[in-house]
Formats: sequence, C-alpha cells, structure tokens
Amino acid sequence: MKQINDLMPLATLEDLRAFCQDYARKDKKFNKALTAFLNERFIEDEDSAADFIARLEDAFGEEKNIGDRWHSYYVTDWSEIYNASTDVLKDARRLLDMGNASAALQIAMRMFELTDAEDLNYVDEDDGDWWLADNLEDYGKLLVESIGSDSVPQKEKDEVIDKLKKMVKSEISNFGYCDMNRLLQEASAASQSDDAVLRLLDEMMAQPGLYDSDLAEYALRKIALLEKMGRMDDATKATEQYLYMPQVRKRDIEKAIERRDFQQAITLIKGGQKIAEEQDRSIVEWKELELDIYRRTLNWPMQAQLCRELFILKKGSMDYYHELKKLTDSKEWKPFLAKLLSETNMHAWSSSSIEADISIEEKDWQKLFALLMNDANHHSLDMFDHYAHHLKSTHSAELLTEYVNILEDYAARNMGAKHYERMRQSMEAMLKLENGKAAAHQLADHFREVYRRRPSFMAEISKF
Repeated sequence: MKQINDLMPLATLEDLRAFCQDYARKDKKFNKALTAFLNERFIEDEDSAADFIARLEDAFGEEKNIGDRWHSYYVTDWSEIYNASTDVLKDARRLLDMGNASAALQIAMRMFELTDAEDLNYVDEDDGDWWLADNLEDYGKLLVESIGSDSVPQKEKDEVIDKLKKMVKSEISNFGYCDMNRLLQEASAASQSDDAVLRLLDEMMAQPGLYDSDLAEYALRKIALLEKMGRMDDATKATEQYLYMPQVRKRDIEKAIERRDFQQAITLIKGGQKIAEEQDRSIVEWKELELDIYRRTLNWPMQAQLCRELFILKKGSMDYYHELKKLTDSKEWKPFLAKLLSETNMHAWSSSSIEADISIEEKDWQKLFALLMNDANHHSLDMFDHYAHHLKSTHSAELLTEYVNILEDYAARNMGAKHYERMRQSMEAMLKLENGKAAAHQLADHFREVYRRRPSFMAEISKF
C-alpha cells in the first residue's frame, strides 16, 4: 500500500473536504478536533481574512496579452478577477454569517481598494468589466452589514470610514461602477453615532468642487437625520438653506402635501419654477407638480389651465389632450382645440406625430390628409406607412399617387439591402389602401424594368 505522502499530491480539495466531513460524522473525537481547528483558523484568528485577501490580490495582479504576433499589449485580466472576487465574496459572506464580521469587513474593504488602483485597465468589451458594478454592489452590502456588527471594534470601523471618505471621488465612482458617496453614508449610518454622522455630512458638504447631485444627497441626509434626532428647528434651518436645490424643495413639497397644506405646496412649487426659469431650465416638472395639486383638490379650472400650459410646453401630449377633452364643454371643444394646436409648436418623430394622432381621434380626415401631403414633418415614407391606411375610404387614390412618387425618388437616391427592405415595407403598406395591390404591382414592374441589375432589390419585391 502506498504511503500518505505519495497519495496526498493526487487528492483534490473536494476529495479532502468529502473525507473530512464523512469522517467527522463517524468519529466524535475527530469532529471535535476539526471543529476546534476551523474555529481557531477562521473565527478566532485576527488574520483569518489574510488568505482570502491574498486570493483577491493575486487575481488583480493577473494580466493578459491582447496584442498581435508583432506587438505585446497587456491589460487587466478581468475574467480572473471576476472568478476570484465572486468566490471570495461567497467565503466572506460565510465568515459574516458565522460571526466573523471583522474578517468580512477587511475583505470587502480590500476589494474596493484593489478596484480603485490606478494601474487597472478599465475596458468596455464583452469579456471586460461589465459585471463589476453588480459585483461591487454586493461587496458594498457586505461591507455595510459587517461594519454594523457589534463584534467589530469601533477603531476598525473608524479606519474603514476614513478610507471610504478618500474614495468618494475615486475612479470606480467616476466611471459609475459604484456610488462611493452612497456607500460612505450607509456605512457611517451603520457604524457611527448620529452626532458623528452629522459631523461627517458637514465635512463632506464643505468639500470644494462638490457635484450638485452629491451636495443635494448630503443635504437630504442631513435634514432627515436632524429630524430623526428630534432637532426640528435645525432641520427647518437646513431645509431653508438648501431650498434652492430641486431635490430638497421637492422633499418639502411632499411634506406640505402630507400635511394637506396645499397652499404652501403651491408656493414652494412656484418658487422652484421661478428658480428654473432664472437658470434657463425646464419648468415642466414644476408645472406637473402644480397640476397634481389641482387634481387632488378638484380645482377643475386650474387643472384645465395647467393641462393646457403643459400641452404647449411639451409640444403636444396625448395624455393632456385626453384630460383637456374631459375638462372642456363639448360645445366649446372644437374651437378650443383649434386654438390650442395653433399655439403649440407641435413635435413630430420619424414615424409618429401627436398632431396626426389627434386628427385620428377627432376623425378629422381632411386634416390628417393635409398633414401627410403638405407638411414637411409628415411627408415621408415612415409617416405614410404609419397613417395612410386611416384614409383608405377617403383619399386612397391621392395617397397611392404620392406613395409612387416618393418611392421612385427613394429608389433613385438609395442603394443597398436595408433600403430595398425599406421600400418593400412601404409597398406592403400600400396594400392597405383601396386599389393598393394593383398600384404596388405596377410599381414593382416599373422597378424590375429600371433596376433589373439590382438582384437584392428584385428579391425584396418578388412578391409583388
């Protein structure tokens, strides 16, 4: 029989795990000794995180050559990092579940430090760092849970908070892989006293060159924390100080609505609208908030006025069209709509139009026909394909003639598979009109005569 020293090199980790688990079930003495060893190794040892951290560091040190036969070009091997960090995350989660929050915290913090290294090559390829944001989100959750554990010394918690503060404007945050700002706030809330978190917020808000979005988030957290601490006067002062920020103002509006103080809510909304106008920004969101107040309070005249203003501001909206129609007397609707449309710089997309959609709902076929035939924003194959069939019973002949003119011009100016497919789709749309089948077949015969040397085109229109 071979000796243990000869056989051990052949055994895999799975072999040894299976043996230990099986033997521990059969032998109580071995079970006790193995349990004591593992507890000492992974729960009681202050350096129990070291091996897991080393696995991460080894993975981050791996590079792969993506050069060619003449040049070498080494980049970060993200597949190695993915495999190692995913496995280590599972192990760190097990450590936390077994009570070793300190080790889990060390591992999570080291993952963020390694990801923030300056010499990493962030890439945007299929085999690159696409998974990194989700991975760091999971490590962030692990960090917050670990740092909130009573078993972690406060000194260790403070050291992690200090490290996170320095990483708020890190590469992983700038590239959108992880919101380090939010992670810092969640970690501090889980590990620090309210007063300490408040001091941290003030410190972060005093940073030069802070983004408006970050400042707004800090301000909202500060106000909420002051309210939680019962310092209502200070919370009110902080709200007034940062009321110029839309996020803070909207929070105050929500509070006013909760109190059913709708007049105060409207005052705040109009203040936000004024600031937006002074800064040459859109006022639509403020108008929509004001409209919501009038809906809640059943103020129909003001509701109609705001719907009208928003319809114009948004260059047409089917939602506000429908709402206005319900709010307007049926006898006054036609002239009201005509005036509204004349005052609105209506927007049209490549294949759809609010003005055309309204014409269909109003059954104003002459208006729809005029748009398709005479309006530059509507006189296109996309618009014809989308809307012409609505005019089947009234304007088929004129539309088919124009279809032919547009398609002949399109064929003369465009070549290639995607253009041939596009023309075939429009010829199929012609079939929805009266006598459309005959017109499409006649046009196909014309194309077969003129463009017979375009085999791809001939294949596309072969059904006609």
